[in-house]
Amino acid sequence: MSARERIICLLVRLLNHPYRFTRQDLAAHFGVHKDSISDDIDLLRAAGLQFEQEGPPLYRCAVIPNRAFAELKHLLPLTEDERSRIGNLLQRYLPGREALYLSNKLESLYDFQRLGLRALRQPKLEIIDRLEQARKNQVQVVLEAYRSTNSNQTRDRQVEPFDINPELDTLQAYDLDHNEIRHFLLSRMERVRLTETPWAFQAHHRKYQTDVFRIVAPEPVMIHLELDVYAYNDLIERYPQAKAYIEAGAESNTFDFQCQVNNHFFGLLGFILGNAGHVRIISPKTLRDKVRAEATKLIQDLSDSGPL
Repeated sequence: MSARERIICLLVRLLNHPYRFTRQDLAAHFGVHKDSISDDIDLLRAAGLQFEQEGPPLYRCAVIPNRAFAELKHLLPLTEDERSRIGNLLQRYLPGREALYLSNKLESLYDFQRLGLRALRQPKLEIIDRLEQARKNQVQVVLEAYRSTNSNQTRDRQVEPFDINPELDTLQAYDLDHNEIRHFLLSRMERVRLTETPWAFQAHHRKYQTDVFRIVAPEPVMIHLELDVYAYNDLIERYPQAKAYIEAGAESNTFDFQCQVNNHFFGLLGFILGNAGHVRIISPKTLRDKVRAEATKLIQDLSDSGPL
């Protein structure tokens, strides 16, 4: 394996397993001296990637998303040739299933990168940049005219932002109105207003896992679906991150979708009901029961409302 190929595989390994390996672990995996790994990491840093390493006693490494969000407008998509070369490297140096998983994961990132060039423009870049400023300076912000699905209202929200993820269109923040952590969508904010009020609830800041449907999932549940082409297209177009968890199905023109989602099935329920006849629920039974209950309620509501 050349140094260039090793760097690509090293990057993929760190992205897929953040804070799991030390430099010595990585050196042993790639069969090189630890100094070579340090040189590779220096090159990643020089390319603008943010590398982090824990302090003692673990010293585990990670590559995390670049937080210089104001510079996203300068990004250029990878070319088809570059994508093909990376895919070939994964196939050569990783076991079949892991290579497929990572290829799908990278594809979802490519999709976001391409779409992101259109989506992350002013004033959206300004929103993300102001949230990042507030996070760095540990001050509260006001999310102006935030459109909430839960309350069915548009109003200002004062929060302490501590986790910003443009790829998933999400913000995790401490909501001062509800005195708890809340999950917000960047696309539902009109503007962000910085304040001079310092954080007062930092002890309560805790980042929760976000599923492919952009819902916080503190107690995720594994789901398994079979999709046809219609449902597959709808899923990856609405939720590009889902592509990382989809494989070709046992039958032609089918796709196997397995991943962990929030235990209330928010987002997933709407997708299944909107694709009735195109999705087969394999597991869990609780999801099948929830869909049945929602469908029964919908039919009852339509019956009670009289003729269409």
